[in-house]
Amino acid sequence: MRAAPTSLATLCLLTLALANGGAHAAGSLWQRDLKCASEKSERAQVICKALEKEMQWAGTGHAMPGLPSFQVTFKTAARVFCRLPVRAEDTPTLVEMGLWHRYASTDHSLRAAQLSNGSTSLLALLGDAAKPHYPSMEAIHKPQAWMTAREMDALRREIENMTDHPASVFSPRSPDYLLKGGCQNVP
Repeated sequence: MRAAPTSLATLCLLTLALANGGAHAAGSLWQRDLKCASEKSERAQVICKALEKEMQWAGTGHAMPGLPSFQVTFKTAARVFCRLPVRAEDTPTLVEMGLWHRYASTDHSLRAAQLSNGSTSLLALLGDAAKPHYPSMEAIHKPQAWMTAREMDALRREIENMTDHPASVFSPRSPDYLLKGGCQNVP
């Protein structure tokens, strides 16, 4: 039995329906909109706005290409790190931003993942300078129910792995180090 040919109008309607559903699912990632006003502290809002401004248009996915969107990339993190600038004193804010969007946020969108990735990348660029500034549970005046020492330790280990591996763009030993030659060489 032969399949009926699909009309051009049917294909157009199907394409529009998929695009509309995709736009709803992608939400603000088709724009530079990380909803920074919802960040808890003033410094977190400033960092978020800087990440938002430097987002780049790129394809999503790893093994399979996905829909393009604005994303926080490695270059985004390097630009924010140098232009804002991000300092070791920002470590507690970055830790809270990263952990909040990873574990506690009720917004499980790609936008929340972009903020978590951006704050993690900024911590990795701080490298050893951030280590003495990592908050402990004792140092946090009012820890949230979701924040545990386990999550902070896991983040700390993740950052150490990112900065210690010689092939990582966050390792000064890598030929592809994001800050090779200093901030003046960051495009």
